[in-house]
Amino acid sequence: MLRDERISQARRRIAATGFGIWYILLLAMLYYRQFYLGQPWSEYWDIVLTFFIGTCYFTIASFARGAVYETSTIRQAKWMVPTILIGIVVVIYFQGGITTIVDLLAVVTSALLSLSMLGLLAYCLYRRWEKKNDLAD
Repeated sequence: MLRDERISQARRRIAATGFGIWYILLLAMLYYRQFYLGQPWSEYWDIVLTFFIGTCYFTIASFARGAVYETSTIRQAKWMVPTILIGIVVVIYFQGGITTIVDLLAVVTSALLSLSMLGLLAYCLYRRWEKKNDLAD
């Protein structure tokens, strides 16, 4: 049976909106448990794991299937990387993991290295997709 492209597009838009709602609500729930209720990670590690698996799948699949554009990705990374870095530092500080300037430097350095590795992985996946579809320069 043939399906109208408008129906397919509407379903994709609904799925994308649903993922966005899920992402924001799950993130809000994690922040609520961490900062307002003061629960330790051990009480809700399953929710954290679900959040990060969903986020990682979405990101890696987007790059592996070429669902990103270079200019928009670079523009988004300019605000996303500092936001992630600040978020990591704030969470670790509130958990009592940063007590000296050396701890702060260690956290920032390890976070930047981790983000660099993820960026390199995303770049390699995107280039592989380009070569596979004969779009590479």
